[in-house]
Amino acid sequence: MSPKKTGEWLAALATAFSLVACYGTLAAITLLGALGVTIALNEAVWAGAIVLFAGLALVALLIRWRGHRRLAPVLLAGVGFLLIAFTMLVSYERIIELAGFVFLCAGTVADWRMGRGRKERDA
Repeated sequence: MSPKKTGEWLAALATAFSLVACYGTLAAITLLGALGVTIALNEAVWAGAIVLFAGLALVALLIRWRGHRRLAPVLLAGVGFLLIAFTMLVSYERIIELAGFVFLCAGTVADWRMGRGRKERDA
């Protein structure tokens, strides 16, 4: 797979991993708790994984920015990353966390749409 094709899905994959690390883990813990299984989860590692994947999504969008030179996706994802990092590492607020993921996803989707538009113009 060429690096150009890899870059097309890297931001989306990192964003999905960040969402799964956050809400997927929460769902798994809730489900297991309902089944009577208790899990001790290191919350610092959990928060670190969420922030790491959100940061990887931002880096992937910065790399793709060089191709289309539109700042909107990077700004959206940057705001999302900052909100996620703040809520995970400083002061947890559910609404700020959700807003961070909305911004991160919006930046990823905007970048994907811009990449598709460029392909259609080049064809």
